[in-house]
Parts: sequence; structure tokens; C-alpha cells
Amino acid sequence: MSWEQLYPEENNLVKLSLENGGVIKPLIIPSEFTGGTGLCNVTIFKDEIEGLLINIRHVGYVMHHVEFNQKYWGLWGAMQYMNPEDFCYLETVNYMCRLNDDLDIIQYNKIDTSKFDKEPLWDFIGQEDVRIFRWNNKFYTCGVRRDIDTQGTGRMEMCEIKFDNNKVVEITRDRIEVPEDGVYLEKNWMPVLDMPYHFIRHADPVELVKVDCENKSCVAVVKKDKSEKIANVILDDCDLRGGSQVIPFGDGRLCITHECFFPFHPVGNGKDAHYYHRFVFYDKDWNIVKVSKKFKFMDAMIEFNCGLAEEGDDLLITFGYQDNAAYILKMPKIVLEKIEYEKL
Repeated sequence: MSWEQLYPEENNLVKLSLENGGVIKPLIIPSEFTGGTGLCNVTIFKDEIEGLLINIRHVGYVMHHVEFNQKYWGLWGAMQYMNPEDFCYLETVNYMCRLNDDLDIIQYNKIDTSKFDKEPLWDFIGQEDVRIFRWNNKFYTCGVRRDIDTQGTGRMEMCEIKFDNNKVVEITRDRIEVPEDGVYLEKNWMPVLDMPYHFIRHADPVELVKVDCENKSCVAVVKKDKSEKIANVILDDCDLRGGSQVIPFGDGRLCITHECFFPFHPVGNGKDAHYYHRFVFYDKDWNIVKVSKKFKFMDAMIEFNCGLAEEGDDLLITFGYQDNAAYILKMPKIVLEKIEYEKL
């Protein structure tokens, strides 16, 4: 398969949005705090108390990835992580930021996690790809952590945070166990904003879980059979994985999912990836009623969405470009009428 064939027809949602009155802005924290390493995988939440908030993931490396016809490879192949010489790990630090009405960052604070941090036991350090939201007047980050054992076992962690003048402090940390035995990695659960402590664990077939922070566990409240997976035939058997939060929208709910294709290259470490995204609409009974054709944001092989919010006639969508840049897209809702959808 050629690289051209790996790009969907609707491969630039940003361009389509700009053509219809949208806005795209980079989200930047000064390099004196980040050392010039990557900002990515940003999430967004419109909070009634704190205003328009984003969380930016800072990774302590720069990603080099060969795009399109992939001519200019490095020693380790198509994808390489360039770390500082004195810290060769994949560490995540999270910055909570406030935006003004023009979507510019007006305040940024590194989340203080020191109350619960321990010496990491694995090479992926920190809470990765968090989503932010408020439930029952408590503000949370929720993302995967993999550094508590030597195997990299991943579980979602619910972390309540407190805003205190110029500080953002983590005040609880609850690692949520799943009912099944032998599960190695849980990640990218999508919080359902109008249903406190409920997440979409699997988008297709739908598995909706309710989290019990006190007992650090969850239980499935909706779990559709594998025979109901719409991707079995319609979407080439892809897996619709978690992306944004799930927001109330119209008579149902809306989210953005992602899916991956991992080509293998017999050079270096062979690691490579294509990420695609879709808009997925659910009815109130958690049936999938509408799915967009897959798209990319700005044509890159590696892009990742973590945030979705509704703002008047627009959707605010946040995403990372490779692991090197964070963006917010103000997309007019009319764009939803201009993209193509799968025939379900």
C-alpha cells in the first residue's frame, strides 16, 4: 500500500474548518519551562467556575518522525525519540492553563503532584493523555499511569485537583482497577460529562463503566455484545479507541475517537503509526447512530485528540501534532454537515 493510499479523502479537518470561518491556534508554554521539548495531546474543558481550561501534556523529548513518502529516515527508523542526554525516559508533566475568549493562554501552572509521587519503576513516567472535567463540584484529571511496577502495567487514575491562586495541586489519586483478570493496559477512557463517574471504556461495541473512587474499582453498566460492533463489517474491522470527552449534543451525545494503523518497516526498530479520527454520535441508549468517515487534522501521520467542548455555534477541539505541538481548533458546527459519514 502506498503512502498516498494511507491518507483518507477527508484528510484535513483544519483546512475545512478554516474555509468555513474556523480558527486554529498553537498552544505554547515558554521554552524556559519545557527546555524546548514536546508539547502535545492537549485537552479542554469549559468550567463554570474556572473558565476555559486546557491541560497540555509536556513530554521530555522531541519526536522525529518521517512523513509522507518517508525518504529521510534516522538510525532507528521512521520514528525516533530524541531525549536529553542525562534523561533517557518518556516522562510526562502536565500544565493546567487558562484561555481567554481569543483562545490565547493567559495563565499556566505545572500541576503539583508531589503529594503522591513515588520513585518510578518503569520508563514511561507520569500521568499520560489526561482528560479534564468537573463532576459533583470536584475537578479531575484522568489519564493512564504506567510507572508503578517494572512491567509498565497501565491503569486509569482519577486525580482531584485544587486551584489555589497561582497553584494547581493534586489532592487525591485513585488508581482504578478493572473487573477482568490479566489486563495489562487500560488507557483513553472517555469521561461522559453529564454522567458523573461514568466513562466510555470501549467505544465500539459500547462499554460504559461507572467508577467507584473510594473502592478504586469500576463496574460495567452498559456492555454491548461483540456482535453489535459496527466496525465488524462497515469500518474494515477497525477499533474505535477513546479520544475526547463525551459531551451532550442535540438529543444524544458526541465524541471524537481515534484508530491506528501500524505499518512495519524492516529498518531500525520498525516502529511507525498512522492515527485517524472520527466523530461518533450516540443516542441516549448508547446506540451508535452516526459515524463520520475517518479524517486527519493537519495531514500528519501522528495526531491525537484529547478534548472536545461546545461553545455557541462552534466546537472547540484540542489535539497534538506528532508529540511536538499542541493546537486548539475552533470549528463551526456547520462543518459537521459538510463532512461525509459512513452508511450504518
